[in-house]
Amino acid sequence: MFVLLLTVFVDLVGFGIVLPILPFYAQAYDASAVQITLLVSVHSGMQIISSPIWGRLSDRYGRKNILLLTLAGGGLAFLWFGYAGSLMGLFLARGLSGAMAGNIAVAQAYLADITTTEDRAGAMGRFGAAFGLGFVVGPVLGGLMIGAQPSLNDFALPCLVAAAFSLAAIVLGLIMLREPQRRQSKEGGKTRLGQLAAAVRANGIPPIIGLNFLVTFAFTALMALLPLWCQARLGWGPPEVSYAYAYIGLLVAALHGLLVGPLTRTFGEPRLLFLGAISLSTGMLSMPWIDGIASFAGVVLLLCMGTSFCHPVLTAMISQRADGDHQGTVMGATSSIAALGRICSPPLAGLLFSQLGPNWPMLMGGIIVLPVAVAAAWMSLKFERRQDQ
Repeated sequence: MFVLLLTVFVDLVGFGIVLPILPFYAQAYDASAVQITLLVSVHSGMQIISSPIWGRLSDRYGRKNILLLTLAGGGLAFLWFGYAGSLMGLFLARGLSGAMAGNIAVAQAYLADITTTEDRAGAMGRFGAAFGLGFVVGPVLGGLMIGAQPSLNDFALPCLVAAAFSLAAIVLGLIMLREPQRRQSKEGGKTRLGQLAAAVRANGIPPIIGLNFLVTFAFTALMALLPLWCQARLGWGPPEVSYAYAYIGLLVAALHGLLVGPLTRTFGEPRLLFLGAISLSTGMLSMPWIDGIASFAGVVLLLCMGTSFCHPVLTAMISQRADGDHQGTVMGATSSIAALGRICSPPLAGLLFSQLGPNWPMLMGGIIVLPVAVAAAWMSLKFERRQDQ
């Protein structure tokens, strides 16, 4: 597991380098707030298409092979992004990056292959911690490399460094990753589309995917507009935004890696999901009252608790319900539905930002998460009744 998490961490450092500079890079090409959010959405749009494909291919040809292939494609996307030359070039490069980002589902399926059902939530938490640590290192590097008042030419260096991290992840994968043991599929009579549909519909998976969609939709509204929100409300530029992303990444890494597993064993998955949904909703609804670094730090703690508890629990629930022969297929479909949330959320959030003000996307996200809290409360009641029997 350590080797997989290390590979994911190195890859996410590269992704994190680009994330906080993206809005400012687009502004250098005179992009509007809506265009900037669409730049985020095109990444997720390609991820919708690619995730089930990569997941299915990894079921057939092996997790390691697909991971290495997509890491190489991601590195090429970083290079293209750094030398895009136009706003259209940025969109095309982000599209390629999104197509390669479908490998997240492959990595999650790999993790499911090597963990037991009982340890799945904790393992997904450690997986999220690797993501969070990548976002600690990456955004700081990106912000430092472009400076406080970047010109158009200053954005190439962070993208070159991001590509170098992708190369490092490939080398790690080649040398250290081993193909996990998996059962071969025995469903020879169904078409690939039929296999996908049957695997995703099984064991109550669709409602859990729906909850994951809502959490992703809300949190994406926050992350897509955080640089512009910080600029509008707090007067922050690229360095300050990079430090904010690093703070978020550090919190997410700590919460995922240290608390998700123990809290799941103590309280159970439904209760932890309820706590996460309440924290995320409360944090987003509190954003309008942030007036400085101290209040920002406190509200962001709630937000990070929300995403750190919700996503690993929901991912573990889906994985536990998936047929062992189709982990990659199911996780790919889950990733696609989550990517649909990342497509729909930024344009709507950008429209609210430009038409009603910077706080409205955050209020929208806080309201959207409330049904997740209601569903988690209902699941908690069922969980308690089973324990009492």
